[in-house]
Amino acid sequence: GAREQVAALIGGAPEEVTFTSSGTEANNMAIKGIARARADRGKHIVVSAIEHFSVLNSTRTLQKEGFEVSLVPVDSNGTVDPAEVAGLVRPDTVLVSIMHASGEVGTVQPIAEIAAGLPKDGPLFHTDAVASAGNIPVNVKELGLHALSLAGNQFNGPRGSAALWVR
Repeated sequence: GAREQVAALIGGAPEEVTFTSSGTEANNMAIKGIARARADRGKHIVVSAIEHFSVLNSTRTLQKEGFEVSLVPVDSNGTVDPAEVAGLVRPDTVLVSIMHASGEVGTVQPIAEIAAGLPKDGPLFHTDAVASAGNIPVNVKELGLHALSLAGNQFNGPRGSAALWVR
């Protein structure tokens, strides 16, 4: 079925896939859901400065709930430095979200390297793979992710088909 196909596309398990109506909805669900579920561990989130508006809007909502958000800058190529991400992670950081690839500039972020720099028992790591999944290889295990958003309409899937994968 569809759940198996999505799981196979990204190297996850079918039961880890939740369908949503859009990539925006998947991002909202990931950011707000993970942060709120882990609020007892801390209220700090790290995201890149070039995230999709759905990720940035979700963090703004969370700031109103007492969360603190640190923005990772990007270099002149639009690339996030894994060391800068690691440097912003604190004991109270519960979530890191860095987009996999930018639909605007086409930059593919060093997701596996970012994951490798995060503390093993630290924050959960989400990526917005709406612009990349189905277009370039995406494997959640190789990338070291806990959650990933994707949208079917980005790779000839039906409009209104998107998903959130959570390990």
